[in-house]
Amino acid sequence: MKYLLAGASGFLGSALRTRLADEGEEVVRLVRREPATAAEVRWDPDAHQLDPSVFAGVDVVVNLAGAGVADRLWT
Repeated sequence: MKYLLAGASGFLGSALRTRLADEGEEVVRLVRREPATAAEVRWDPDAHQLDPSVFAGVDVVVNLAGAGVADRLWT
């Protein structure tokens, strides 16, 4: 299956990402920075927009992204 994962760098997200990859699943990570691999897609959550083509072929969307606390990102 193909998973689209937001919050992949956080505590739960990184554990889920590792587990899915170990099981042979395809994981595409949404990242706020420039993508470093083909398995990453850049998004800007403040813009409230994401290119719909990101969802092509995706079977499962998992949102583990959190909101900033005291004007800081948290993971």
